[in-house]
Amino acid sequence: MRRIEQQLLPVVTAENSNLKDLGIVWQEETFARPDVLPLYGSSELIKRAPNKASQFFASYPTGFVVSPVGRPSCTSLVLLEKLAASASQAKGHKVVLCVSPSWFVVKGANHDGFGGNFSMMQASELFFSAPLSMQLKHAIAGRMLRYSEVFNKSPVLAVAVRGLASDRLQDRLLYYACMPFGRLQNVVYRLQDHFEVIDHLKDDRWLRHMPERHEVNPDWDALLAASRQQWRPLPDDVNEPERTKVFTGDGMFLQSLQHSYEWGDMELLLRTARELGVDPLLLSIPIEYAHFEHMGVSANAIDAYAWRLNEFAQRYQIPVVDFADFGDDPRFFADHFGHPSGAGWLYIDRALDDFYHGRPSRQRTTLPSDPEMPPGEMDNR
Repeated sequence: MRRIEQQLLPVVTAENSNLKDLGIVWQEETFARPDVLPLYGSSELIKRAPNKASQFFASYPTGFVVSPVGRPSCTSLVLLEKLAASASQAKGHKVVLCVSPSWFVVKGANHDGFGGNFSMMQASELFFSAPLSMQLKHAIAGRMLRYSEVFNKSPVLAVAVRGLASDRLQDRLLYYACMPFGRLQNVVYRLQDHFEVIDHLKDDRWLRHMPERHEVNPDWDALLAASRQQWRPLPDDVNEPERTKVFTGDGMFLQSLQHSYEWGDMELLLRTARELGVDPLLLSIPIEYAHFEHMGVSANAIDAYAWRLNEFAQRYQIPVVDFADFGDDPRFFADHFGHPSGAGWLYIDRALDDFYHGRPSRQRTTLPSDPEMPPGEMDNR
């Protein structure tokens, strides 16, 4: 079974698949290959666009291929679950974590997004088998209990997570009591995942599409110039009432940014990457200045996002590429939802290429001045 997976998974490495996103085997295999760069993200990985990383690197032009993992509404806690379940043997392997500003400008928890992307298989692996400290698992369990409804289908996992999240000894003992059943459950989940992956690969058409390697030295400047010329202006929808009412000025934007739950989730994601021993890059889509300025949000307030992102990443010495200096460049965007255009993807592709080959990033990741935030600490509880 493993031999078939190892032989054929390179054929579908660059594919977006629910089987890959919600499973373990496929993602584990990408971490086992030094010429594969896993890219964890959200809707930008699904939306059609020229030069998307999974397509641009499909023929290994600079010696590696990109494996996208993620779907719309994936946020930090979902990416954490996927990474922890799949990268236990990936120490030193490079991985890219792509976050979106939209995650950080809402205060409440995203129940629909988390529930729609939650994987019982990955959660079971995370809490019963992943090589993470008990302190970190305790913190993750506490955050996931905001979405306690997702555990309804697994009584063992539900009891374990509640016990792990508690500070009481008797509750914590329940977690340890569930451990043998949880690990047995993981064995069943893995067998199921192996069979589903094999079923996905057994079609003969995969054998006729084994990727060919065509190594080249991309002329990034020429590619970017051509892509920027092909860009078309974004639709003029900035005056639609339902979009302009999202924020009514700097104060509302900064308050939402400051008190977003997402900061706490992202910090756990970065802690998880560090404990697993992977070599991560934190990559962020920029905020489109013009669109937010129509809502009354100034460029200085918008820059607070990039500052906070860098501040959190520095705590764990994780490099950041935030593309903050492209916020006022409409050609970076394909729409007003923050998805990259063909040119935007080329900037991302170049950053991925630099990261994989250990070159310094060509993108500026710091801003000229620290925007003033409202009084109070960042609320990442």
